[in-house]
Amino acid sequence: MDQSFIQTREKLISLLRDLNDYELNTAPEVGAWTLAQVVEHLAVAEVNFIGLVENAIQQNHIGHAEEKDFSIVRDRSVKMKAQQEPSTVHRSAEDCIKLLQNSRNATEAFLNENKYIKRYVVFHPRFGVIPANSIFTLIAEHEQRHMEQIEEILEAIE
Repeated sequence: MDQSFIQTREKLISLLRDLNDYELNTAPEVGAWTLAQVVEHLAVAEVNFIGLVENAIQQNHIGHAEEKDFSIVRDRSVKMKAQQEPSTVHRSAEDCIKLLQNSRNATEAFLNENKYIKRYVVFHPRFGVIPANSIFTLIAEHEQRHMEQIEEILEAIE
């Protein structure tokens, strides 16, 4: 598993611990996401990414695929539409951290039950066929993208 997968999440949780309700639940402008919404999006996205791998295993998609460069995911000038808009639920730092811990716990449980995921390939809507185990790099890149967004939100609401 990619070390950035672990480090990015740890950095995110560390940042969230120091935020207050205003910082978490204030959008920088009308129509923009709050930090709490970004966190919800990340938790949901992780579950969805793991769902791609789960689907590949269930459908027995064994094969080989070339590694892809996922660094484009971090490029915030390239706009991407979320599959699902986050809720408008008001969340505390504790709530946000719990969302992230729950999604990561589900991922770790999945990994413990599925030791041979590198044998499988998954279809990603943007990157095509990718090795199933590269999904962890993709999750880390996605979280890094949103870490940058979080920093922008914090600057904008100061």
